[in-house]
Amino acid sequence: MAPLDEQMAAWEEYRQAKMKADQTGDFLDGRIAADAWVAFLNVYLDDDQKLPERHSTCENVALFPVHKTRPASPMPSGGAQ
Repeated sequence: MAPLDEQMAAWEEYRQAKMKADQTGDFLDGRIAADAWVAFLNVYLDDDQKLPERHSTCENVALFPVHKTRPASPMPSGGAQ
C-alpha cells in the first residue's frame, strides 16, 4: 500500500476537485473530479488491478468539445406555438 502522505495527497486532490465540480456544475470539472477519484482508488489497488487513468485534456475533448450551456433565449414574438 502507498505511504500515508501519498494516500492523503490523492484524497485531497479528489476532495478539492469534487467540491469544485459540485460548486460549478460544469461537466469538465466533473470529469476532472472523476479522474482524481480513479487516482485515489489506484493508491489502494495492486499494480495488476489499477484502473486506467484518463486525463481530462485527452484528445477526445478537442475532437468533441463540450460547450457550457447558455440560458435559453426567449422565443421571439410570433414564434411557433
